Amino acid sequence: MCQLRNLWAMMLGAPPADEQFTVWAALHTPEVVRQGILKTAAKDLSLGKTMSLDYKIRFASKVMLVQTERNASNAANRQRLSEEFEGQVPR
Repeated sequence: MCQLRNLWAMMLGAPPADEQFTVWAALHTPEVVRQGILKTAAKDLSLGKTMSLDYKIRFASKVMLVQTERNASNAANRQRLSEEFEGQVPR
């Protein structure tokens, strides 16, 4: 988690409270949190670094939520396809 906090500080400035990182860690994988931080940094840069801390946190949270949901959906689809193909393979 320290690495993610450092990444935020390097890319976005002052990081959110430790409790925010604790919530993100409970809800998302470290890779998803990392992606959220990087996408937020890109958004902030595209807006001329005008995002408030609150906006950065909200944007990052949304990015993480969407990515976690996408990952779960993709895993479910892979499982479903795997089960379908198992049923079609002659034994």
